[in-house]
Amino acid sequence: MIEDTGIVRKIEGDKAYVEVERTSACAQCGLQEIEELAAGGKVVFEAFNMIRANIGDRVKVQVQSVAFMKASVFIYGIPVLFLIIGAILGFYLAGMFDKSTDDMSAIFGLVGFIIGIFILFLFRKKGAKKEYMPVIVEVIVKDAAD
Repeated sequence: MIEDTGIVRKIEGDKAYVEVERTSACAQCGLQEIEELAAGGKVVFEAFNMIRANIGDRVKVQVQSVAFMKASVFIYGIPVLFLIIGAILGFYLAGMFDKSTDDMSAIFGLVGFIIGIFILFLFRKKGAKKEYMPVIVEVIVKDAAD
């Protein structure tokens, strides 16, 4: 289980936006998006607010290890899968058009990789299941001062 502490910055229904310092666990996670990075190496992400933390509270946030592993396989697997499909397609098309198999495999592999990343980008919000979302599990300090 991955744990971190942060400060609640915003609340919307049963979700809270928690700001945490970017740590090595954060860098490996992949749950945050680039546009959510704040100045000073801080990350703001959405988490379930099951314990009704308030704005300004310092909280402990957890992500289940199984969910982390599933998300990692999906995030890294899709582009690699499309890279391999593109390389194989390029290999076969090279024979049809009498071109270099290495060049065509490289070009189509790169195109496949880009398509895989684009697919992840398109489905990033639709694929955000509740099981992958961090959960606030404890209020450490009520209305923590910055």
